Amino acid sequence: MLKVSRRLNYGLQLMLALASDPNNTSKSTAAISESLSIPLPFLHQIAHTLQQNGLIKATPGPKGGLRLGSKGLDITLYDIFNALEGQFSVPTIETDIDTSENDVAMGLWKEIGTKINNILKEYKLSDLVES
Repeated sequence: MLKVSRRLNYGLQLMLALASDPNNTSKSTAAISESLSIPLPFLHQIAHTLQQNGLIKATPGPKGGLRLGSKGLDITLYDIFNALEGQFSVPTIETDIDTSENDVAMGLWKEIGTKINNILKEYKLSDLVES
């Protein structure tokens, strides 16, 4: 079973909260943490990673906070996933012996990875906020 990490789930919730503001005004991390029930230190870590990847912008100061980055509502689930979890990757070959079973397994993982990435690219924040 593939598992969605808390980090990814919280990151998506954060992005949805920011995307739900049509004016894209900055929201304080304390307010976001409270409204989404995400521990503030964990929210800061997630926000920092999303900011490093250009998905959000942080404004310091008493009236500062977080808002969507330049891609705005065009940010995809693929963008969020890659920022927080890294790209979907296939296992590495752990032996020098090439077997047909390994070839089949590696081919299957690559195919699944491509399909997962394509599905993640289908979901934009604009679509998710509307639903």
